Amino acid sequence: MKKKSLIVDNTKKQMSFPVKLIITIALIVLCIVMIVYSVKVYLINEEFAESVAEIARLNSKTVFSIDRIYLYSSADANSNETNKPIWDLDIFQFTDIALYINNRDEKGVTYENTIKSLTIDNVKFNDLETGTPKLYYKNVNDFAKLDINEDNEIKDSMEFNIVNSGDADYTTPVIYSNCQNPITLEYVNSEMKEDTTISDISEPLTYDGTLLKKSGISLNSIKCNLSFRVTIVNNYNQKFVATVYIDIPLEDSFTNESIYDGKIIKNMENTNIVKFIRVE
Repeated sequence: MKKKSLIVDNTKKQMSFPVKLIITIALIVLCIVMIVYSVKVYLINEEFAESVAEIARLNSKTVFSIDRIYLYSSADANSNETNKPIWDLDIFQFTDIALYINNRDEKGVTYENTIKSLTIDNVKFNDLETGTPKLYYKNVNDFAKLDINEDNEIKDSMEFNIVNSGDADYTTPVIYSNCQNPITLEYVNSEMKEDTTISDISEPLTYDGTLLKKSGISLNSIKCNLSFRVTIVNNYNQKFVATVYIDIPLEDSFTNESIYDGKIIKNMENTNIVKFIRVE
């Protein structure tokens, strides 16, 4: 009996040794993984802290900001029928946008506060239920009226021509280097309703926002938050970036006006409505 018990004890010892070894190795590996993870987290935090400090240093003062945004919303249409007691229309809701850049040139024009290049990209149409939205560069001379130029659609990105002096050709994307003219854009939403017909011709048809009401297009369905990124490089080759967010104005709860009345205008003026952050 004693020999048999001794053999069993030895067998247990032999079996327990590799189990302990495996547990020990696993604990060592776990410790190594935890140490590596902690080091990575520390390095990431250090890198993040350094980048925040660098951004703060680069932005110790504001060089460019958007201090005024002017919006004009209305509608227009193309008629598909002539000489008939009914209107068959392709309706467009549009919003013209003017962005005024403050380059703080009270002390004069310098390499720092003048534009070498300006680009718009990363265009997004958020929360829109109905229609096909697009964003275009807009000729400032055609502001407040629908003027779709497919060559000026901002698809992936659009780079503006920079004018230092003299007359500018506003038919193409252009901005003066000293920011004396606004960035002008046009948001257009089309195909909001198929087979849009208006049979009530008792009154003359007005081609403005009243078309939306007459055609039964609800304002909730065409609400949209437009966003896009503006990148400026100044003449020191310093890079500034800002993301602009615009709620397309369709109604005003304070005045009880809406685009159904024909048009709606929104003018926002304040210091640093949108601030450009220097990233390089």
